[in-house]
Amino acid sequence: MQIYRFPRSRSLKVLWVLEELGIDYDSLKVDLLTAQPSIQSPHPFGKVPYLVDGDLAISETLAICIYLCEKNAGDSLYPQDPVKQSAINTWISFALTDLESSVWGLLKQRLFVPAEQRSEAVIHYFTAEVQRVLQQIQLDETQPWIASDNFSLADIFMSQTLQWVTACGITLVPLLDAYLQKTMSRASFIRAVALNDAP
Repeated sequence: MQIYRFPRSRSLKVLWVLEELGIDYDSLKVDLLTAQPSIQSPHPFGKVPYLVDGDLAISETLAICIYLCEKNAGDSLYPQDPVKQSAINTWISFALTDLESSVWGLLKQRLFVPAEQRSEAVIHYFTAEVQRVLQQIQLDETQPWIASDNFSLADIFMSQTLQWVTACGITLVPLLDAYLQKTMSRASFIRAVALNDAP
């Protein structure tokens, strides 16, 4: 099994799932920012993450993560019970649509657009949108993790999106920050970050 990755990208989620599940894999850093890369993703547009598992190839982060969970996890990260799955899917959908769409717009302005081309109006708009969406997150203090009593795929997707929020300079409320720190303290996360960001 091979994972094509790039530092500080969505490929972290895939490596995090792999580390949680204890799956053996090879990771290849793609030269995304090089005109003549020595390693390219097999994706038609060179995107990462990209999974090759024997004759199977999968693109898109969520599709890869669900495939890995359903193939290897049993009831750990992505339980087969439809009721439990619905709670996990709800939070994943929220992370990818309501939250990430605004965070990504802000992140691009903050990190990828040259300083002289940044729009303060756009930054203000997306900052307000992110803060508005963050206010919608109501954590159940009696529940250890965001979707259930067990760490799940929902926590992986919410965690990386919240990491992007903080990278944009937005402060999380204490309860949400404590949740984020708890997800990032997992040994699987620490290993995944080291592997994903490796040269």
